[in-house]
Amino acid sequence: MQPESLKEAQAWLRKAQSDLRAIEILIKDSDFPPDIVCYHAQQAAEKALKGLLTAYGMPFPKTHDLVLLNRLLSSAIDVGVEPRVLAELSYFAVESRYPGELEEYSHGLAEKLSQQARTTYDAAADLIRKLHS
Repeated sequence: MQPESLKEAQAWLRKAQSDLRAIEILIKDSDFPPDIVCYHAQQAAEKALKGLLTAYGMPFPKTHDLVLLNRLLSSAIDVGVEPRVLAELSYFAVESRYPGELEEYSHGLAEKLSQQARTTYDAAADLIRKLHS
C-alpha cells in the first residue's frame, strides 16, 4: 500500500470512529433518538467501506449505497456483513434525515444496525492493519 493510500484510508476510519462514538454517546440516554443512531450507523459503515476501498486502491463512486461499495471489494475481502443488512443500513443515509413516510424506528433496530456498523468498521480496520504490516 502506498503511504498516501494508507493515510487516506486511516482518515476514512477516523471519520467512521466519530460516527461510532456519536452512537455510543446517544445510546447512553435511555430515550435516544433511534433515527439519528441509524443514520450514524450507516455513516460509520459507509466510511469504513470507503477506507477499505481506498487502502486497496479501488476507486469508488460518490454514493451512500453500501451494497455497491461492498460489491466493489474483491471476493477475497469480506467485512462479515450480509448484503441484506448493508441494504438496510443504506436506507438510513438519506431517508432518516428528513420528514416523510419513514418506517417506524425502534431502539432495537438502532442497536442492531449499530452493531452491524461496528462489525463493518472492525473488519475494515483489521484488513487495513494487515495490509499495512
